[in-house]
Amino acid sequence: MMRRVFLINGTLVFDPDEHSLRPVQGHDGRAVVIHTPASECLLKLLEHNNQVLTQKFLFEEVWEKHGSVVTTNTLYQNIASIRKGLKSAGLAEDIIKTMPKMGFKSIAVLRIGVPEDFLSDSETQPEVFTNIPVSMVENKKTPGRFAHFISSKWSFLFAGLLAVLCWGMLVINLIKEDSFYKNYSYIGLVNGCELYSSYPGVDTSTNSFVAMNKRYPLVCNMGSVVYMTINRLQEGSSVQLCNKKIEIRDAHCKSYFFKRGAYEQ
Repeated sequence: MMRRVFLINGTLVFDPDEHSLRPVQGHDGRAVVIHTPASECLLKLLEHNNQVLTQKFLFEEVWEKHGSVVTTNTLYQNIASIRKGLKSAGLAEDIIKTMPKMGFKSIAVLRIGVPEDFLSDSETQPEVFTNIPVSMVENKKTPGRFAHFISSKWSFLFAGLLAVLCWGMLVINLIKEDSFYKNYSYIGLVNGCELYSSYPGVDTSTNSFVAMNKRYPLVCNMGSVVYMTINRLQEGSSVQLCNKKIEIRDAHCKSYFFKRGAYEQ
């Protein structure tokens, strides 16, 4: 199956498989990578270009179908990431419009095709940067005094070390951006669980968790962390129970979703 990409306003190419935004020309093919939920939101907006997509639709298509439940604030953070990525990739126009009390809409001029339709072979495998403005990226031209070093055998070792360093930084940035829970409030130790909540109110969060845990007990071992999302819009709550903080690379988590009526009297 051919990989589908979107040419936006004749300026840059969005590749949903790579989650990347790549200028067509003028920036040496460098790409901006946006994290997965933001990329999926952008894909839905472009697939329904010039149509208003409701918050409910985006919640269902981007998160709920994968078993996650998030807050409205998370959605707005992802829309902001899309706008930032588009601007960093070189798009001057704001193609994502907020429709008050309705949702969001893309107003892009689109062409759909495969990467080869819009990018040359040399541009289809770019060096990848994560949400870094183009002005901050080092120019690829090699100074004359450095030419001999570049052509020597030592350049291969240097290039390898640099590639490992860049990849490490990319992974760190993606992990940081993909964490939905970095802004959650620490509530405290509740029923043996270290509790973080999307709602900053200690009493409300504690009471909700206690009521939920009373009906459906969660077993927290030493070091366990619970991330609770109180989703008032959809009348329910979700819980991530992890054996350690979710930002730790080898953390293991289980997801639970509770309809409000299932645990509240």
